[in-house]
Amino acid sequence: MDNIKIALQLYTVREECENDFIGTLEKVSDLGYEGVELAGVHGLSAEQLKKELDRLNLKVVGSHIGLDELEKDLDKIIDYNKTIDNSIIVCPYAKWESKEELDKLACKLNAISNKLNNAGLQLLYHNHSHEFEEIQGSYGLDLLYTLTKKSNMLMELDTHWVKRADKDVIDYMNQNKDILKLVHIKDMKEIDGEKTFAAIGEGIMDIQAIINKAAELGCSWVIVENDQPEPNGIKNVTVSISNLKKMFN
Repeated sequence: MDNIKIALQLYTVREECENDFIGTLEKVSDLGYEGVELAGVHGLSAEQLKKELDRLNLKVVGSHIGLDELEKDLDKIIDYNKTIDNSIIVCPYAKWESKEELDKLACKLNAISNKLNNAGLQLLYHNHSHEFEEIQGSYGLDLLYTLTKKSNMLMELDTHWVKRADKDVIDYMNQNKDILKLVHIKDMKEIDGEKTFAAIGEGIMDIQAIINKAAELGCSWVIVENDQPEPNGIKNVTVSISNLKKMFN
């Protein structure tokens, strides 16, 4: 993994962050993660967070911020993230039921993306599986990126949800190599025929192939995430980083 680094999406350890944000960052750093993707800042000012990140030698590789907040507080978001030296803002979720709703969403994202670009920041969109439902013969996710091409919105691909939608992950990465910026690695297992989440290396996803492809396509970071970590966040991400080290040693 010499040419790609491993970050942690802090949503995975959200309960730990609620109880002790700085202490959780310390544990994440101690485990060997080189970066974090934010899912809230738990009341810290930008200056406070920057100081702690520098102390722990952690890089912010992105920040998940909901669409409503992006529309209402974009100036504050820009200032905060510039202060913590983060240039990537990620819209983590959106839903649409029709082409008309998708068009309206794209207009909102274009406006946000243009303003971020003008400030030297970049907007990404993070998928789940519902974006692979077809609209007018194409995946909704593909249509979204066609509609936002003019504002240069890029892709944060959650590979677990691509697999959950029964799509080939590597093929989809190749198809979107021009806009792929960040990659979420998240393993998958099946319990009683139902797909669910697993620590990295404990499931059926070909994590090693995904990371190799991300590196080949020029991504600088892959991001560990688990929506429902068991038995808890810290223990789950400990297993994940341990297995990642074994894969590449």
